[in-house]
Amino acid sequence: MYRDILLEKKGNIAILTLNRPEVLNAFSVEMRQDIGTAFYDLAKDETVRAVVVTGAGRAFSAGGDIKTWGDPKGINSMEIITKAAHRAVTNLIALEKPVIAMVNGDAIGAGCNLALACDLVVASKDARFGQAFVKLGLGPDWGGAYLLPRLVGLARAKELIFTGKNISGEEAFEMGLINRVVENKDLEPEVMKLAERLSGMATKAIGMAKTFLHRAWKMDITEALEYEGSMQRKLMKTEDHKNAVKSFLNKSRPVFEGK
Repeated sequence: MYRDILLEKKGNIAILTLNRPEVLNAFSVEMRQDIGTAFYDLAKDETVRAVVVTGAGRAFSAGGDIKTWGDPKGINSMEIITKAAHRAVTNLIALEKPVIAMVNGDAIGAGCNLALACDLVVASKDARFGQAFVKLGLGPDWGGAYLLPRLVGLARAKELIFTGKNISGEEAFEMGLINRVVENKDLEPEVMKLAERLSGMATKAIGMAKTFLHRAWKMDITEALEYEGSMQRKLMKTEDHKNAVKSFLNKSRPVFEGK
């Protein structure tokens, strides 16, 4: 079904692996389309309650595969590429489940911005992040100009985008670009531990909070409070909330089922 990614499940956790290691998981058109389709499919799969995104081999993703940008059939390939990227980012952000980027190596250009579109980013000390677009005479894509300043501020976002320089995982952590940086050997255990924790929590509460956080940027306080009230009313009807209240009153540990 998928061509340039792998999608597997471990319990309630889905693992999406960018799978072109021979080119450092550079994005082909097919990979972009696969990512968008995978997140669309994951939204419909009620058994999945957390998602991990990573890369095969020694990189997360080196960004766009320039060698595939040719247009032998007379098709506007850049339009196809950008539409596929927009669908992928839109479906990722719209997915009301926590998504963790497990950055195992270079995350450059589009690869960097795919990671930043995830809800949490955990990187190894060998990871590097960079906005390489200017080196090709291009501006940031995959939502980079939207995501980056919200994470590190406008001044730092401009520096990273204008210079195209790469930064280490530790530098990325220090500037607030990512959530955690760990030793290489600890990356997968740490990420899976985090994914297991999130997959055992109230999925609908996390999902609605995720949507609220993304929309809140555009709201004033009155709109935010109205949305907040609507969200809480919906969540109070969920089985997870009802069970959590019972557990609290009984002084027992709640078991969340994502319902």
